[in-house]
Formats: sequence, C-alpha cells, structure tokens
Amino acid sequence: MQIRSVQTYFLKIPLDRTIRDSLFEVSYIGLPVVKLTTDDGLEGWGFNWNTAGGAEFPKEMIDRYMAKTLIGKDPMGRKRIVHELFFIETFGWDFRLGRNGLAVMAVSMIDMALWDILCKRANLPLWKVLGGYHDRVEAYNTHGGWLSWTIEELVSNSKSLVFEEGYSAIKLKVGSPNPLDDYERLKAVRAAVGNSVKVMIDANTKWDLETALRWGRRFDDFNPFWFEEPINPLDISGHATLRSKISTPIAIGESIHNKFTFRDYVFQKAADILQVDATKVAGITEWLEIANFAAASNVNVYPHTNIQQPLHVQLVASSTNASVVEHVPWLLDVWKEPLEPKKGFFELPKQTGAGTEIRQEAIEKYEVKNA
Repeated sequence: MQIRSVQTYFLKIPLDRTIRDSLFEVSYIGLPVVKLTTDDGLEGWGFNWNTAGGAEFPKEMIDRYMAKTLIGKDPMGRKRIVHELFFIETFGWDFRLGRNGLAVMAVSMIDMALWDILCKRANLPLWKVLGGYHDRVEAYNTHGGWLSWTIEELVSNSKSLVFEEGYSAIKLKVGSPNPLDDYERLKAVRAAVGNSVKVMIDANTKWDLETALRWGRRFDDFNPFWFEEPINPLDISGHATLRSKISTPIAIGESIHNKFTFRDYVFQKAADILQVDATKVAGITEWLEIANFAAASNVNVYPHTNIQQPLHVQLVASSTNASVVEHVPWLLDVWKEPLEPKKGFFELPKQTGAGTEIRQEAIEKYEVKNA
C-alpha cells in the first residue's frame, strides 16, 4: 500500500456569536485539512485549527514542502514518515522552526491522517485500535464561561449547564483587566451551582507570577478543580513556584508543542495536570508518548479540546490516566461523526477511523480557495 495523493483544504467557519477570553476576541475557526489517499482507495484525514489569523499556513507548508515527501510512502510506516517530515531540507535545519509552532501543526495533521488510514484498514475506531479503557468519557463545558458574558449570563449559563444539561464540570475564563471582577464572577458561579460541581478556571497565560499568586490564593476560597495556563507557558519554574504556594491544581498544555517541555514540567513538579492537545503537538503519536510518560509519573492528562471531541474522546477512552474532555459546541456540522455530550458524558464513537474525517458538505460550504 502506498500514498497516491495529498489534498489540502482551508475552511473558515464563522461562530454564531463573537466570544472573548483574556487574550482574543474570536469570531471564526480557521481549519486547515489534509486528505491522504492510498493506491487501494483508503482515505486518511487530518486537521488543525486556530481562532486567530494564520491557520492557513500549515496547509501551505504541506502543499509546498511536505506533500512530495509523502507520495509513494507506505502509510503503515508512520513513525519513519514523521521523522522524515521533521528533517526535510526546508526547515529541518532549525529546531526552533522544525519542532515548534506551525511545523508541528502541519506534521500533526499528517500524523492524524496516517492513524486514520490505519484504523480504517483495521475497520475499527481509534479507541479500539489503542485498547479501550473507559466505556464513556466525562465532559466539561467551557462555552458558558467566556469573559464576554456578563455576570448575569455567566450565572444563568452555569445553572443551565448543570441543572438542565447534566454537566458536573464547567470552566470559567479569568484574566479580566481587574482581577477582582474574576473573583466576583467565580464567587457567583460557585454560589449558583453548589460545592459538588467541578469548576475550572483558565487565564489563557494572561498574568505574571505576582498576579497569579495573589489571585490564585484568593480563588482557593472557591475550590477550583484546576487553574489553567495562569502564566507564560515557557516559564516552568514560575509554575513550580505557583504550584507550591496555592492549593488549586495547576493545569498546562494548550500552548506547549513538544514532549520535552511536558517532560520538564513533570520533572520540575510544575503542574498537576497535563492538557496535551494532539493538534498542538505532533499528532496522535506524540500525544500517546506524553500520556504514557505522564501515567508512569502519576500525572493525569485532560486534553485541551474545544472542537476536536471526535478525536480526543477516543484518546481519553484508551488512557488509564485520563477521564475528562472539554466541550465547546462548535463545528458540529463539520465532522463526519460529531460527538455531543449527553447528561455530561460522551458516548464512544462507532465509526471506523480516528475521528478526524470532514464532511464533504462542510468543505463545499466553508472552503476558502487560494488561502
């Protein structure tokens, strides 16, 4: 079996309402997509995404530099292919470019597509190929907690998620210009949903260490389940200091692009929870490497997700040290088999493949030509 063709697409998908966290206003999702087709007709799909400009660049990297490396390769040689992609002449000379950011996003798309081919050849969903552990996966909802919601909306959304939709875990964004506003918002939500609900908070890297220490101690009053990305993700020692001085567990990973940084967080005891995202590291393969190392270190992995539930639910379902997946109700018309929680839990997909396939109707609706 050989890879016969490489096709790419760029989709721009508008949100029904602009939302805001501590760093960005978001009005659309940029979704670069790759499809690998083998000489016996199997199709492997991979994707990446961003909520700001620039999401088209991984597509361009594949088109201009990586596609020629893929043609004629046996897709079952996934690890060798990924190694070659990281060391092609164009950017392999510079580890700052080849092992971080855009290059990793492009490689992750290809790695997903190769796994998708493997699963389809086996006629199984990814979680069965990897060896299922969980029968279903708990969901937590972020969509009720954006900074752009008023405090009245925040409380109303949180109560609806918990008491009407059955969630036992929700997440709030923090990082307001005045941190006292975050304190009051968290206080109001905790009072509204009670003490048994898991309430996470996420600063999206906004604060410096001094601010995170001061307000992290105050947030402890409301027993957050975790404090996500409180400071610059490259500051491992700062996270270690924060972790030693507040009670709330520290969660990191959305902005980290390689296994070595995750390893150093664990070695330096700088995080309680790793939020590894298969679209931010080099795909499913590196996600599994990090999750397995974390398991050996007694650290849990709760992936950053937002949109890629059909993939991450399967990864969590096959991991002994993972149990919860983030949900934001975006792109449900894009996936071939979208997943939505029911009473706070995801059921496992039945479709063969890695959960990365895009509907043809979505391509026709959202594709941006010559992106």
